[in-house]
Amino acid sequence: MQRITLDADPLRVAIDPALGATLTEFSLRGPCDDRYPLMRRAPTAPADTAQGASFLMAPWTNRIRDARFSFNNQTHQLRPNFPDATAIHGVVRDAPWRITDRTPASARMVYDSRAHEYTNFPFAFAAVFRVELAPGELTLDLSITNLDDQPIPAGCGHHPYFPRTLMAAGEDAELTAPVNTRYPAKNCLPTGPAAHDAVCDTLTKGGPVGNPNLDDVFAGFGGAATITWPRSRVRMTMDCSDAFNHLVVFTPRLDPADPNSPPLPWFCIEPCTMPNDGFNLMNSGQTDTGVRTLAPGQTLDTQVRFRIERI
Repeated sequence: MQRITLDADPLRVAIDPALGATLTEFSLRGPCDDRYPLMRRAPTAPADTAQGASFLMAPWTNRIRDARFSFNNQTHQLRPNFPDATAIHGVVRDAPWRITDRTPASARMVYDSRAHEYTNFPFAFAAVFRVELAPGELTLDLSITNLDDQPIPAGCGHHPYFPRTLMAAGEDAELTAPVNTRYPAKNCLPTGPAAHDAVCDTLTKGGPVGNPNLDDVFAGFGGAATITWPRSRVRMTMDCSDAFNHLVVFTPRLDPADPNSPPLPWFCIEPCTMPNDGFNLMNSGQTDTGVRTLAPGQTLDTQVRFRIERI
């Protein structure tokens, strides 16, 4: 199954249906007709989705503690798929998707858990991913439908990687992301309810991404974040549907344990419907987790639109 390439000059997108419907390119045509990655470009033959430009997370996002969760008075043990013994980033990125239709500027793909013998989730569900490209914007529609005969917990999100430098050497991208609260966490797992702090104020006010070494989930996301490459004079606005009321901000360093270590050349701003370990937070009685309980046949619809403008 080959990659799909969509063109809407000056933008171009590539998707790999065989690799979890991962975006492998989102680029802008710049001076001298060179292509500049608005999201990190995947290698020619990526080993997994974490090497892509942006991958999908469903039917949960980020980590589940001990790869175990309880729902409707029943405990479910998943297969851990990360060194910390968590189950991370859902299951749809681990399997090929079926292409149902496409045009030069759009594509629609479907995932059905019943078609995969070893799906790491105890309930039957389907996901639909539609990608549409226009000259100034990229729209990603992602939905989850309960195909089971009982209610299921569900959530989804996107995991894009953005470059700190676009066209102009030496620049550092600027980020504005209005959020209200941040979850206290240990090893990226929440230890209590989200609360307002100075990091929320910094993200809401906006400024250079810098080197804060964040890997945190925020609640009360206002639905619109902006990334600006000031020397390249390009701005990206990420507009999200209401379901995406959580945001993960990941700004890794070359050596996470060294506060003087330089940042990696990319960072992640991940719109999510739920926080890390959301299933267990909901089961513990915490409210406002964003986890959806879908009745049989019910669908969770989401959308994120990336608008690109010269400034």
